[in-house]
Amino acid sequence: MTYDFNKIIDRENTSCIKWDYLNAFFGKNNLNAMWVADMDFKVPPEILKPIEERAAHGVFGYTAKSDEFYSAVISWFKRRYDWNIEKDWIVTSPGVVPALNLTMQEFTETGDNIIIQPPVYFPFKNSVELNERKLLDNALILRNGHYEIDWLDLEKKAESAEMFVLCSPHNPVSRVWTTEELEHLGDICQRHNLLIFSDEIHADIVFKPYRHTPTAKVSSNLASRTIAAYATSKTFNLAGLQLSVNIVPDDEIRKKFKLTIERLHLCMSNIFGILGTQAAYNHGEQWLDELIPYLRQNYLTVRNYLRENVPEITVIKPEGTFLLWLDCRKLGLNDEELAAFFVQKANLALTNGIMFGPGGSGFMRMNIGCPKQNIIKGLESIKKAMADDSPILTDSGPANTPDDC
Repeated sequence: MTYDFNKIIDRENTSCIKWDYLNAFFGKNNLNAMWVADMDFKVPPEILKPIEERAAHGVFGYTAKSDEFYSAVISWFKRRYDWNIEKDWIVTSPGVVPALNLTMQEFTETGDNIIIQPPVYFPFKNSVELNERKLLDNALILRNGHYEIDWLDLEKKAESAEMFVLCSPHNPVSRVWTTEELEHLGDICQRHNLLIFSDEIHADIVFKPYRHTPTAKVSSNLASRTIAAYATSKTFNLAGLQLSVNIVPDDEIRKKFKLTIERLHLCMSNIFGILGTQAAYNHGEQWLDELIPYLRQNYLTVRNYLRENVPEITVIKPEGTFLLWLDCRKLGLNDEELAAFFVQKANLALTNGIMFGPGGSGFMRMNIGCPKQNIIKGLESIKKAMADDSPILTDSGPANTPDDC
């Protein structure tokens, strides 16, 4: 391998939410942090170098996106997804969650129904409620260790909805939706005239033989009703640079979407977000192609260790993302006890499954975007915790989680 993913990078004392704010969110310091959805790998030199060179220039005035930025985006989508997008389709925003909220505000009204698919990334629910819309849960079905869409329920919910929020690939259950599933989804949304916001931030991290299919690429029907949000933040660990790339093929939808961004003057991006995205799409491919198998080996390490040492906890097989969905129901603990078990006894900071809505009870989300030795350390601490028969104190444990992590 060209890149060293085994190197431990000390992130403490960098105002890092994942490592520096454990006490604020878990009531305890010195935990092994495997919760917030960013990785513990240093970005490759191909991305870091242009950022460092620009920082050395020392003048950080207003900065536009050059033609090279758009060419980098267009080329990436062609190479990775065989999707020919046009420059005009690209609309940037300071993150995927901001784009989701702007979409709700522009295309729906107070009190409108919006569909999400729990257990799912919790800012979806938060965005619906903060914008005074009504939440319709189309809960995924777990069948034989595999999550599926409840199509009958979705058809029923769509009758009274204005908008559908898709997570593709899905966080936290790690499904990579098939073309057939997306076509079926598009048919339902067409029948009921639903706008689709498709969060595709994890699209680049998919394990073979699975392949990400861009929602708006599937058909003209889906292209005409989809705002698809991408970013380099998960793929290349650039979340702090806060720039997402939204692909909006339909002229009318794009015009309205751009207008709401312009009203808030959010169209001028951070200079380092521009450079980081451009460099990642132009020069980050080899790093990513080495990262994906490394992450898959991390998953296999977790799966095999738990099978042998802690069979009460199983892993839902991931098709993509660096997030594992742990089924802990056989431990026989309620959700408060489960959260406290990992903090008090396993000394691990994970994300409590109940944060992801219906279907999350009894589950925990584990971030495996870290060096393998940290994975092994976390697994050994779980094994040790299983042998600890001391009482679980349920007045401690996770109290909150950052809204965009």
